[in-house]
Amino acid sequence: MTHDNTGPVVVGVDGGPGSSGALRYAVEEARRTGAELHLVHVSPSYPPMSPMMPSLPADIASTGNEILKQARNEVTELAPELGVETIRHTGSRVAELVTGAEGARLLVVGHETRSGLERLLAGGTTASVAAHASAPVVAVPSEWTPEAATGPIVVGLKSQAHAEELLGAAFHRAEATGAPIEVVHAWKLPDEYLDRIEERTHGEYWLTRGSELVEKELAPWRRDYPNTPVTVRVVHDEPAHALVDASRDARLLMLVRRLPSRVLGSHLGGTARAVLRAAPCPVEVVPAVRALTDAPGLELEKSGAMLR
Repeated sequence: MTHDNTGPVVVGVDGGPGSSGALRYAVEEARRTGAELHLVHVSPSYPPMSPMMPSLPADIASTGNEILKQARNEVTELAPELGVETIRHTGSRVAELVTGAEGARLLVVGHETRSGLERLLAGGTTASVAAHASAPVVAVPSEWTPEAATGPIVVGLKSQAHAEELLGAAFHRAEATGAPIEVVHAWKLPDEYLDRIEERTHGEYWLTRGSELVEKELAPWRRDYPNTPVTVRVVHDEPAHALVDASRDARLLMLVRRLPSRVLGSHLGGTARAVLRAAPCPVEVVPAVRALTDAPGLELEKSGAMLR
């Protein structure tokens, strides 16, 4: 594995219903791995003032501590045997969650639930945390329960870039949970007109070629994990749509986040952001930690041109 497997499971709690599924998921992961559970709440660094009812710093701290107390009580009801630590930070929600997850084996957060305008004004917490955290980040729908953990682990494989890290994490999780794996690779040209031509004239070639390349990446993992069932699905579709569709019957959807670039820094692509917003199952973003030495070869299209 490419990240710390000995640290705690960290979960962000905000006192609202949006983080309830994340809390339950974090409890199950701490139970499964034998890890300590850290409950992290981030209070704002400034008092949200209104003309009639100003909020004082002491009120903010008290509210944050009460949220953590309630979350701890819920954990005690769910899993009294777990070791639990409560931590309250003050400042930027994204920055403090990322800092609080340093050295963690997993950071669990709720799905982004805010409206488009609010997300535009304040920034998407879930996607920003997933883009910057050093630990794997799992975004969990608010209604998630342990009983929902059925179906395969779906792996969104775009290219050979960091495929080893993503597949390693997926097979490790599958072996621990007894889940099958479904690898999904989707291709579609950004130009609709060219895409229709390419799909009509060379569609079968790209489906066959995509399957061959995926199987090449899977070969060593199939050997190392012979008891883990694996299926491959290569489709002509928008990647985000294909992955969200595959996630409807999944227990977990896994993606990889590439290393920061000198131009863009730490970021998520449009596909990952769309999946984090729309997938009905938990979505895990695995951070890459190794620099690439070879050019990726699985990508079927780039900048609108097919790669052969």
